[in-house]
Amino acid sequence: MNFALPPDLIEFRDMVKKFAQTYVQPTAEERDAQGSWDADIWKKMGEMGLLGLPFPEEYGGQGADCLTTTVATEAFAEGATDGGVTLAWGAHTIIGSMPIVLCGTPEQKQKYIPRLATGEWTAGLGLTEPGSGSDAAGSMETRAEKKGDRYVLNGSKMFITNGPIGDVFVVMAVTDKKKGAMGVSVFIVEKDFKGFSVGKKLNKMGMRTSTTSELIFEDMEVPAENLLTKENSGFVRVGRATLEWERTVLVASAIGSIQYLLDQSVKYAKNRVQFGEPIVRFQAIQDKIARARMRLDAARLLLYKSAVKKDRGESAPIESSIAKVYATEAMIDVTYDMGQIHGGYCFIHEYPIERSYRDARLGTLGGGTSEVMRSIIAANI
Repeated sequence: MNFALPPDLIEFRDMVKKFAQTYVQPTAEERDAQGSWDADIWKKMGEMGLLGLPFPEEYGGQGADCLTTTVATEAFAEGATDGGVTLAWGAHTIIGSMPIVLCGTPEQKQKYIPRLATGEWTAGLGLTEPGSGSDAAGSMETRAEKKGDRYVLNGSKMFITNGPIGDVFVVMAVTDKKKGAMGVSVFIVEKDFKGFSVGKKLNKMGMRTSTTSELIFEDMEVPAENLLTKENSGFVRVGRATLEWERTVLVASAIGSIQYLLDQSVKYAKNRVQFGEPIVRFQAIQDKIARARMRLDAARLLLYKSAVKKDRGESAPIESSIAKVYATEAMIDVTYDMGQIHGGYCFIHEYPIERSYRDARLGTLGGGTSEVMRSIIAANI
């Protein structure tokens, strides 16, 4: 067991953090207030190589492993103080593109991955529907019917990150209702396909700097060659290949946010004077700081463990689920405690703690609720 990151990874982590501090953090407050998307930041991330970080080098990516991608996400979140852009990155790279990287044919990879790696195209995942969330496969209503050399899709997807700005979506649809999860197929959908449309941009409580919407399919025609893996096996194959990546890499943003909040709260507590002395000397404040550090270290070790198992080629359903539950719930606990340290200022928009508190709420909902994660843990035990 080696608990130290290699020097080159530490150097890369610092470089990603500095990039986020330079190009993302300065405008985070303004973009959050307006709920606006910044295409220039996205372009810079593509030039930096972040958008294709774990993609194979032969397709224009950086060839990074799961641990490197996890550490980079953590560093970006810490430096950016912008949950929305970090989420958009994860939705594009991990759940929108990695299914093609891990399950696509050589032709599919060659067509899509190079453009996704640069950010010329933006990706997303179409799984959740207005009536199906935790029971994603069993309650799925979107249908795909084979007609000659094409599939015709009808239905909709809800809460889709990158929906309004996306060019390519990995979309799941039922091809055989009788088979349940084994009757779901996955398709690579382009925004220009006939019958595809995007619903209105959703006005969210948090993650406001990322765009989210409904995707609508009305007799949308998808070429048969855009079927990802075999018919009726997509939900299981794609899910098995990518969900552990999602529950490790995307969740790493919580670690970065906790680190930032802890550092800022300690500085604040040293400078904030009440009853004639800095509040950092009060036992109640020290207790909150200590608890935050304990949660940070535990969450980081859990996530790194899951990432290392993925890099060894091992399945990590328990590890990734435990990491997701713990890190996302720790994020909520820490934002509350650090908010208490800030007092009334945590309620003011100009302080990043207020934005972080709103952003944190999504963690225990997206990518599988905490309740579903606990069910997965128990089932695997």
